[in-house]
Amino acid sequence: MTNRTLLLALVLACSARPVASQSLFNAAGLGVPIEALDGKARALGSFGIGLRGAAFMPADPAAIGRLSIATGVIAGQPSWVDYSSPAGTGESQGNRFPLLGIAYPLLSGMMSFQLGSFLDQHFQAESEGSVDLGNGPLDTTDLFDQDGSVSNLNIGYARMVRPDLAVGLTVGRYAGSVVRELTRSFGTDTSSGVEDYVERGTWAYKGYSVTAGVSADLTPAVRVAGSVQLPTGLDAIASEETGGTDGNFDLPIQFRVGASAVLAPGLLVTGSAYLADWSSTEADLNGGGDAGSTNGVGVGVELSRARLLGKDAPLRFGFRRTGLPFAFDGTGATERTFSGGFGLVLNTTGGVVLAGSDFAIERGRRSGGGITENFWRATVSLIVSGF
Repeated sequence: MTNRTLLLALVLACSARPVASQSLFNAAGLGVPIEALDGKARALGSFGIGLRGAAFMPADPAAIGRLSIATGVIAGQPSWVDYSSPAGTGESQGNRFPLLGIAYPLLSGMMSFQLGSFLDQHFQAESEGSVDLGNGPLDTTDLFDQDGSVSNLNIGYARMVRPDLAVGLTVGRYAGSVVRELTRSFGTDTSSGVEDYVERGTWAYKGYSVTAGVSADLTPAVRVAGSVQLPTGLDAIASEETGGTDGNFDLPIQFRVGASAVLAPGLLVTGSAYLADWSSTEADLNGGGDAGSTNGVGVGVELSRARLLGKDAPLRFGFRRTGLPFAFDGTGATERTFSGGFGLVLNTTGGVVLAGSDFAIERGRRSGGGITENFWRATVSLIVSGF
């Protein structure tokens, strides 16, 4: 892993044209965290915990115990990014599917299977320079291409232990891979007579985690929840054709708390917080970036009595601020977002939502280490239940 990290640092240091990336902060370490959240959580600026109503997210394993029938959820997330850095400015866009899950009643509780995103590692950068191979200066073009991601496959069980208290436990496995390729082209055309230099490596990721959570209704109007995730290290295993070595990265314990309160009929407020310290991972990056805390807070408001096309369509607004784990200097990096959106209840029976959709749009900024990214991010999720 060391050779590729040093090559990447060289490309970034002299990069004239970063050409493609959903976030430049992908290049500073293992990638950029991608939270497995639905449209409701995104619209409320939430970390996905302590929300009222149907909730099906890895961040809140106990909330799954509040489901009463078989349930499935899927989320899609396009984004559009404008960035500026010492190397220049540009724009990019991409699509993700951060959450897919199924829950089914079992032994007076709910068994769940979830596939959630964890780290995005897609990045591409280009730089130009020159070298002297003995016959005078020769122009060079270096293209670095990194494509990959890490996901978390979770199996969990949750149940109501009292009418006002739910508990849940999830066991997860990290999986994914990344391909890194550095291509150096010589001369402005094929007349240079020097063949391109290509170095390529592939790594597969492996690791495990356990997440425990609790969700309690303090009163009919107030719900609180908390969860803790205990991970193993994340192993990066080089393929046989890869010249680099295996790697291992420390992952932090992650704490989340959240609460929702009904202040008045049709008015709901939410708040959540997140804590994880990635600083122990910095030694594993081999000079590829700085690692620090990713503490964050989020608040939101929901107007639940709004209607659209004769159906319930609660309006939601939120704000969130959180630290990014990796940056290019000691100042750290942060992400701030303002969000809005709505839900749409498509079908209900006996007070149980059989089909519903949630939409969120976020306007955000990431900044740190001389890099600024302004982005729009949309999230659309669908939740379906059946007897």
